[in-house]
Amino acid sequence: MRTEHPLKAYLTAGTIISSLGATTEENMRHIRAYRSGIRLLDDPALYEAPFMGARIERDEREGEADALSGYTRLERLFIASLSGVIDRSGIDPTGADCLLILSTTKGNIDRLSADAPREAILLSPMAQKVADYFHLSHPPLVVSTACISGVSALIAAYRLVMEGRYRRVLVAGGDLLTRFVATGFQSFKSIGAERCRPYDKRRDGLSLGEASGAVLVTAERDDVRDHLPIVIEGGAVTNDAHHISAPSRTGEGLRAAVLQAMGEAGVQPGDISFVNAHGTATVYNDEMESKAFHLSGLDALPLNSLKPFWGHTLGASGVIETVACMEELCSGEVFGTLGFEAAGTTYPLNLSDRHRSMPLRRCLKTASGFGGCNAAIVLALEAEAKPHVKLPHVKLPPLQAHLIRRCTVERGRVVRDGTIIFHATGGEAFPSFIREAYAHLALDDRRFYKMDDLCKLGYIAAAYLLSGIDWASRYKPEETGIILSNASSSLDTDIRHQQVIEALGDKEASPAVFVYTLPNVVMGELCIRYNIRGENTFFITPAYDPELIKRYALLAMKRQKLQACLAGWCEYLDGHYCAQLEWIERIK
Repeated sequence: MRTEHPLKAYLTAGTIISSLGATTEENMRHIRAYRSGIRLLDDPALYEAPFMGARIERDEREGEADALSGYTRLERLFIASLSGVIDRSGIDPTGADCLLILSTTKGNIDRLSADAPREAILLSPMAQKVADYFHLSHPPLVVSTACISGVSALIAAYRLVMEGRYRRVLVAGGDLLTRFVATGFQSFKSIGAERCRPYDKRRDGLSLGEASGAVLVTAERDDVRDHLPIVIEGGAVTNDAHHISAPSRTGEGLRAAVLQAMGEAGVQPGDISFVNAHGTATVYNDEMESKAFHLSGLDALPLNSLKPFWGHTLGASGVIETVACMEELCSGEVFGTLGFEAAGTTYPLNLSDRHRSMPLRRCLKTASGFGGCNAAIVLALEAEAKPHVKLPHVKLPPLQAHLIRRCTVERGRVVRDGTIIFHATGGEAFPSFIREAYAHLALDDRRFYKMDDLCKLGYIAAAYLLSGIDWASRYKPEETGIILSNASSSLDTDIRHQQVIEALGDKEASPAVFVYTLPNVVMGELCIRYNIRGENTFFITPAYDPELIKRYALLAMKRQKLQACLAGWCEYLDGHYCAQLEWIERIK
């Protein structure tokens, strides 16, 4: 007879390297002193006109990591932040029970303009170099789901620890402030003329930043050495199914993530002490968040955004902001939202530009991003945490969920459940194949012609996969999700964006191109098409690992009560394409 054992996922040893300092302590000291790392950047290598942003001063901030030859700047930052976590926790990362997850949106994208080998730009080789530095036993994972990447990576780590597959998961998030990124956000007119002012009526846009941060998610309480024990109680990822670049006007997608995370944690709004929100200071993002928090019953709680201190650091933001949440919980203070003066959203939030001391038990951390994705995670002091119960680890039984259909698209053919159902007469070349396949499906969607080739591939593969499956009438939108992976991220469109800014200049960057320089946007397109509003996670791996993707789909089904999931591989680069998608449904 199996006995039940309590299991907790502790969060510990957080490190931050940012424009405010090379250590967590330095960052916290400057935040407490109301110092911002955002300033006017006048550097034509970044953008032809000055703009507000936050940069790490390399000669002061990277310390010993600067001495590492053969590593890119971002890789050195990852190594420095992870070294801090390992030192603070005292763990041996080489053990068989330890995994590394990296969170990033663009990785070594600065190498793209230097005509570096493709290997230097791809995310998986970058992650493997970092893992090899620490002699880790397992291949690392990369989560690249736009601006929720950091929170999404923490949720993945939490799930893997709670499953019992790993006892320790190192999570590191990082991104650089580059010309590639600056021109893209400038093309959307989303960078403010002044330091960002989240939720304020005078807000006029975001401030970009760069950072690296890391944390340990562990089942071992003895790893917690540097602060009060903090646990992850729950987390959720959702999609708006509304627009690939604009947030939902209703806030329903973020609300769903918040309520699902709180539901998994077993808490109500009154159990939350404060909220650390995404808070980019763009007009529509902050408005959406105010609606989501109002709908969730959280608008009266103390809330902050930390982006006025170090800018929007993309794939690093969810990690470094979570480390700050840990500090706030342990010290009993809610940091102020620097520069906030007067509410500028439909539903005013409980904000202050001053730090506030108060008893704290638990916090909610949220993030939202391009592709319509949202994420929320609940953190609590161990003394206040709800108990989690876990059966001893056993292999998931094969009948917990079963494969409904499989579809493969490559070399001009579509194979569904072992049978060729379409073979292009015009050959294997992607442009002719995709046109023929679209006509064969008799689709009528004007948005299809605006998509990049990665999204077109995913769109066609999903159309063949789901044709004839009556799932929309059986499942609610939030009961369906998508988990995808590939090797090249969005590199094919990255190259297009780089060519545009090099040929035409910074001010000619195209928002219609830049929005597709994120691999998860293919999931956003599919969510809009099929009204899928549940789990959305995009992994970058060297090759298709169907067991990894299916296992994670099962975890998401269990944690988020999904009934069905579209899972698989969607890869496009230099005209070479392959999609392998599966539709998985939960056994009742």
